Amino acid sequence: MSLYDATLLGELDKYRYLPFVLSGNEDVKELLTSFRRDPFFANKVSKYLAEMNNKAEANVLYIMDKKGSTLASSNWQDKTSFVGHNYSFRPYFQDAIEGREGRFFAIGTISGIPGFFMSHPVYEDSSIIGVAVVKVNLTPLQQQWNDGGENVFITDENSVIFLASKKDWLYKSLRRIPLEQLQKLQQIKQYGTSNFDILDINHVSVPGDLATEIEGRRYLETTQEIANTNWKIHYLVSINSITENQRTIVAIGIGVVVILLVLALFIRERRQKVISTRRALEAEKMEDMNRQLEIEIEERRRTEKELRAAQDGLVQAGKLAALGQMSAAIAYEINQPIAAIQNDVSNCVSYLKNQNDQQLNNSLNEISSLTEKMGMITAQLKNFARKSSMKTRPVDIVKAINRAGYLMQPVFNTQAVRLEINIASKTILVSGDEIRLEQVFVNLYRNAIDAMKTTQGEKVITINTSVTGQQVNVTVSDTGTGLEEHVVKKLYDPFFTTKLNSESLGLGLSITYGIIKDLKGEIQASNNPDGGACFVLSFPHYIEK
Repeated sequence: MSLYDATLLGELDKYRYLPFVLSGNEDVKELLTSFRRDPFFANKVSKYLAEMNNKAEANVLYIMDKKGSTLASSNWQDKTSFVGHNYSFRPYFQDAIEGREGRFFAIGTISGIPGFFMSHPVYEDSSIIGVAVVKVNLTPLQQQWNDGGENVFITDENSVIFLASKKDWLYKSLRRIPLEQLQKLQQIKQYGTSNFDILDINHVSVPGDLATEIEGRRYLETTQEIANTNWKIHYLVSINSITENQRTIVAIGIGVVVILLVLALFIRERRQKVISTRRALEAEKMEDMNRQLEIEIEERRRTEKELRAAQDGLVQAGKLAALGQMSAAIAYEINQPIAAIQNDVSNCVSYLKNQNDQQLNNSLNEISSLTEKMGMITAQLKNFARKSSMKTRPVDIVKAINRAGYLMQPVFNTQAVRLEINIASKTILVSGDEIRLEQVFVNLYRNAIDAMKTTQGEKVITINTSVTGQQVNVTVSDTGTGLEEHVVKKLYDPFFTTKLNSESLGLGLSITYGIIKDLKGEIQASNNPDGGACFVLSFPHYIEK
């Protein structure tokens, strides 16, 4: 469509210069001024126009005076000569006489040949004295369209078809023309005696588009405005040819699909063979990996069992080491009641000889009380020294704190340490193991005692407990020397200690950390603002349902 548009405009622009050139010819100007009634001079100008037209190959060149009468024409010798005829009713003359370039398509009133008229005013001393006109025959252009087998037509502002590849469509209208406009067309004789029949055209739906049906044949229609005109070009493609192309494409497509399907099946079969081979190899590798994995899992279980046994042994060794370090204080604590019992036994012999029953009874009661005290100490030591069952159950952490304090009481006495326990509630349950919890607090008490050995002031270990939502917090603080920054980073590393090797193996806090983690708890170490170390223990709060 763009090609047809360009072809039409090119055909018209090829002759656009002619009226302007003619308007500047001196013979033309003299004809319109001095020799208007001289037939010999008019013939001279007509010959000039004929020679000009032989080179330009337009249809007709002619000159009109300012009243619209033709004075000279390139076809002056033909039967259809324009000379002597008046065309003042034509719009192209009216435009030129008013000083504009005229452009107009119409059917010739004399020749009956349709053409495109282009005009230009002829000036003499800034006054318009006539009009120069060129007529371009567009019939060859329409014949080219028809020979090319294309369906093309051009409509004017009234939707009248004035150029078409099919002669049957010429001078028919796409719509009904209003009466006023119809009278104007008849007055200017643009299309001669045409009746402006309406072209049999309908718009019908086809799959995927809207088709234009003209005289029973269906087309796909595209329209476009022609630049600098009030014309519109219509390009039609027959649906029949499209359908044939579609069928051809579908047939080719089916053939391609079949070929691709066969190729795909072949590739799929080859791929399946490759995949089967690969899967067999992978299955074999997987089997080997599974066997290797089973061996590694069994080795891991054995190693984990050995590690757990070693850890339990380490925990037990830690408890026994703690008991060993407390042995001097415990022996001192037990020696006192033993000495008192020996003294009471000697007194009992004397009371028995003297038959002093009352004093004898008092001494025996004292011996019973002292043995009971010794039994409590040994029972506590025995309970602390036995191995843990490793089973978690609801445990009262308050009892664990108190029992650890009772166990360490002989050491507190020998080191002049005071234990302050501030309990938020009489019973605070956590999920854990009672013996291991006791070991945690024994280790923390021992560390606190060691930290306060060089302290000059009062030696106090303070225990504070609190319950916050789902968490139990226990704070163990002392009045010792506190913790240095580099010590805090390695505090829970095994065998790390700031004491002499003879005093500690550096396993106390490492064991404590492991026990707390096993019970799903946390421990954090820091320094008190007033001096001394502070350990904060956190455990999940066990709530009985």
